[in-house]
Amino acid sequence: MPKVQLKAILPWFKQCFSLAFLLLLAPSLLYAQTNAQASSERVVQPHVNVQLHSEFDTISAGHLYTLAIELEQEENWHTYWINPGDSGEATKIEWQGPEGSYFDGIQWPTVNRYEVGPLINYGFSDTTYLLTDFSIPSEYNEDTVTLTTQVSWLVCEDICIPGNAELSVTLNVGMPSISEGNRAHFMEARRSLPELSDWNVQYDIQDGQVSIVVEDADAVAMAQEQDFYTFVGATDLVEHNAEWQVESTDELLILRRPLNTFNSAQPEGFPVQFSSSNRTLEAYAAEVVAPEPATTNNSTTTSITFVSAFIFAFLGGVILNLMPCVFPVLSLKALAMAQHPESKVKDALFYCLGVILSFIFVAAVLIALRSTGQALGWGFQLQNPWFIAVLSFLFVAIGLNLSGVFQVATSLMSVGQSSTQGSGAKQSFATGVLAVIVASPCTAPFMGAALGFAITQPVALSLIIFFALGLGFAFPFLLIGLIPQIAKVLPKPGQWMESFKQWMAFPMYITTVWLIWVFGRQTGMDSTALLLLSMILLAASLWWWGQLQQKSSKGIWGKLTLLLLVVGTVFIFWQSMIWQQSKPATEQGEVEGRNWQVWSQQRMDSLIGEQPVFVNMTADWCITCLANERVALSVESTQNLFENYDVAYLKGDWTMQDPAITEYLAEFGRNGVPLYVLYWPGKEPQVLPQILSPSIVREHIENNAG
Repeated sequence: MPKVQLKAILPWFKQCFSLAFLLLLAPSLLYAQTNAQASSERVVQPHVNVQLHSEFDTISAGHLYTLAIELEQEENWHTYWINPGDSGEATKIEWQGPEGSYFDGIQWPTVNRYEVGPLINYGFSDTTYLLTDFSIPSEYNEDTVTLTTQVSWLVCEDICIPGNAELSVTLNVGMPSISEGNRAHFMEARRSLPELSDWNVQYDIQDGQVSIVVEDADAVAMAQEQDFYTFVGATDLVEHNAEWQVESTDELLILRRPLNTFNSAQPEGFPVQFSSSNRTLEAYAAEVVAPEPATTNNSTTTSITFVSAFIFAFLGGVILNLMPCVFPVLSLKALAMAQHPESKVKDALFYCLGVILSFIFVAAVLIALRSTGQALGWGFQLQNPWFIAVLSFLFVAIGLNLSGVFQVATSLMSVGQSSTQGSGAKQSFATGVLAVIVASPCTAPFMGAALGFAITQPVALSLIIFFALGLGFAFPFLLIGLIPQIAKVLPKPGQWMESFKQWMAFPMYITTVWLIWVFGRQTGMDSTALLLLSMILLAASLWWWGQLQQKSSKGIWGKLTLLLLVVGTVFIFWQSMIWQQSKPATEQGEVEGRNWQVWSQQRMDSLIGEQPVFVNMTADWCITCLANERVALSVESTQNLFENYDVAYLKGDWTMQDPAITEYLAEFGRNGVPLYVLYWPGKEPQVLPQILSPSIVREHIENNAG
């Protein structure tokens, strides 16, 4: 009889599924039909065609994205670099956007040399892309944004023809999405960029000679490669048609050229491209400055050894157990081990294995993505709204399980049950993986320096540092499993453990609220409302599953009801990720101007030297960051301290991926947030501890002021 009923409802179910599929596609189609225009009209000029492209057709306010000017030049014609050489004129780009928008400088591609009689010119031929990073102000609240540029150039062969064009793109503002039509443009543009080098490059002018000094063995080796040439990114500095004089030792390369006869100023610094037949690297040449007297201030970065980094990672892993999003899960794991003493050694070892392998997996993914050129750091997965949404679903499911709504036979959720339900290697391994997932939003003391060191090391050493982090995280449970005296200290099993397990559901629900807040900051109110609706359907699905487990609802109709609830949950969840009518909510626009300003490299550089500057690199998903802001930075005493000493307070938001902030973190040997840096005029920058208090902030400021 049940088979007949199933056949009878199959056609009806197929119709419902087809209708659900069409409803799933409809918002996507509607979303696609917005006003976004990620590429401008192509402007045709004599011997060169020009077009503007945006890498994203939907952007979020307050975060960094990239634009590209495409110059398609006729064969044998070329435009010019930042230093055009003996003649010519560099391409210039002027940007316009909403008030408060930020546009970075041009990212110049690999440059070519052109010899025209006795003259030497530098520029680009064929199709050239000029990249520029930009952001719109965090308080921007319109549905779309239009960005306009005025491009002027000089294109030359035997004769030179000036040209100019006005180009514009219109982008949606909401949850970021890449423009698929422009993906190939930006892949080609980035392939044409020189590799950025960390060589120590300085220059000096003496006796009519410009000397460029490079302290790196790789530079010495490159100078021996075929067709080696050095492009100086400063106009009227060297004589371009003179030969470079090359001197070298094992780790020191010195390049000399006569000073240009038209030189009238000595630049503070300039970009240099080192080119050979094999590769092109770019570095920044700084002016040689006489060393200043040593100070007692903290160094910009803390130089640590591999052994120190290993110890710091281990200690950070141990402290990570006390973080608020981790402690409920781990306390239940400890009680579960106490409840099953006959298998505690095996449970501890497999839990440790799950933790360590999970940390190594995260490290491997991070290293692989960074190797592709993406500017990522610790917590990179939390910059993705998809991960935040899935993590919030996981916390809801854990909370409902702890509340007894449904049952899953794992060592974590089996507190208060019989030993046959709660032990096993697989369950302990899975608990280790789960613990790492719930720990991902947290950064403990010592972790910042250790992970910052790890990410700059070869792959094998990086993975060893992450192994130490996992070992420290699992260490308390190894002690419980391997040392019987410690296990005896834990409370004796009893009925109270079931009540304790249910109480531990509430921290899970509180963590879910926080994750939903982060999701709303990243996406907007409409998506957040849909996510909440999908969570209600998730709760209904799990509750109904619990009813089926208790056999209170039998038969095909019970299973079909569960299927429909799951389909509805997935459908609404998907809508929450693609439906973007409202803007990401940010507090920046509300409070900026009262006690802090949005960080940008340009703004910081303009303030340093004129007044003290306090930089706070934070993220909404970083619990340590939020705690420090609430306890130490947003309190009235600290705000009054900043005002009394005229300290400019700059805050950088790393909630979503921002390459500029990632690069800034790397300058201080850090791979994640929080990072607190104090700049004082005439002194070296000082890095404050990761755990702050008002007294720590006051001590650093008053010591510098005194």
